[in-house]
Amino acid sequence: MVSGDTIKSAVLGITALALILVSLYFFLLSISLASAAEPNVTASLLSALIGFSILSSGVTILRSWAIARAAERAAEQK
Repeated sequence: MVSGDTIKSAVLGITALALILVSLYFFLLSISLASAAEPNVTASLLSALIGFSILSSGVTILRSWAIARAAERAAEQK
């Protein structure tokens, strides 16, 4: 049987990876808007800012998840 901690850990990992993939989409959209025939600089910069914000949140979730797992393992070894 799968424990609740395993499910919680999987959901956090999947959520973080999804956020990172969405941020990649916004970065690519930013490049597309900047390199269009008539560049839309404002929309491009806003898209890059949104992408950076989403990337930051995804990395923060992954980092917190890794720290929590390391702390759990350290507590189990004691």
